[in-house]
Amino acid sequence: MTEAIWSRGGGGDCIRLTGLPAGADVRVFPGTAVPTVSLPPMAGRLERDGADLCFVPRFAFLDGMSYTVTVEGTSAAVLVRPRPERPATTEVTGIRPTAGEVPVNLLRFYVWFSAPMSEGYAAGQVRLARDDGSIIAGTLLPTEHELWDGSRRRLTVLLDPARIKRGLPSHQEAGYPLRSGKPFRLVVGEGFRDAQGLPLRHSAERRYEVGDEERRHVDPVSWELAVPPAGTCEPLQVIFGRPLDHGLLARCLHVRGPGGELVDGTARIGPGEQSWQLVPSRAWASTVHQLVVEPVLEDLAGNSVSRVFDRDLTRSEDQSRPARPVTIAFHPG
Repeated sequence: MTEAIWSRGGGGDCIRLTGLPAGADVRVFPGTAVPTVSLPPMAGRLERDGADLCFVPRFAFLDGMSYTVTVEGTSAAVLVRPRPERPATTEVTGIRPTAGEVPVNLLRFYVWFSAPMSEGYAAGQVRLARDDGSIIAGTLLPTEHELWDGSRRRLTVLLDPARIKRGLPSHQEAGYPLRSGKPFRLVVGEGFRDAQGLPLRHSAERRYEVGDEERRHVDPVSWELAVPPAGTCEPLQVIFGRPLDHGLLARCLHVRGPGGELVDGTARIGPGEQSWQLVPSRAWASTVHQLVVEPVLEDLAGNSVSRVFDRDLTRSEDQSRPARPVTIAFHPG
């Protein structure tokens, strides 16, 4: 008879199995329901420990969660992970964009957390709501895998592109996910679990007004530069004229100095993602510098330096541009 208990093995917490027949097909599923072919088993590995077999998960077991062990497709045991009495400490530290108004064809949000998070909660805990509290259904893109950064502290939330691209059936049938002139809130529920299985300290939200469509290339040539004096460490200020994508701004702008070397310093994104500045580590030299803009830099609607996200084929100004960096020369004086 197969028995299963919580144990340690393989360098971490595991489910220890005894009484297994040789070569048995062992799988572990989250939850207590009898698994079906549509539910994938947990990722992990089986390791032999003497006469026992240990299932070591790829991602840590969650406190308070139930797990079903199957042997040859039949449920053999259900284990409940103990939940220590620990206070919730994780919270949402930022929701971006921070601009008060977004275009009706807004493409994405970013949600930042104070600690690494668990996967599998975004669909149930991230939602768009009206001012009266009602949920705006069918707006966010359902995905098989959530879009986390390497630290699992930044979640990218996409609106459904099929409802933003005007030529697609979803847009023609239902229109944009958002409505011009109709404010909404992005809400992150406190039921979102961190990597330790604990809920958030409290829910979080950000309210937005909704403006018109945005269907222009990002045009660095039109930006306004406030050039610092030579011999100082005052910042180079760049003003865009409209909000740009926060996640891409963090990696798509840099400055090169004499000889083409990168100017080291501290970069900051301004309020509403409408500006950027670089405070150099050393004083500016009195010579020509280059602000370099990568062609993938986008605005809030997914329009980049090189292409319009949903271009009109009849408009010559919407045609794609060369996918190469744009450089803007400036001279600290």
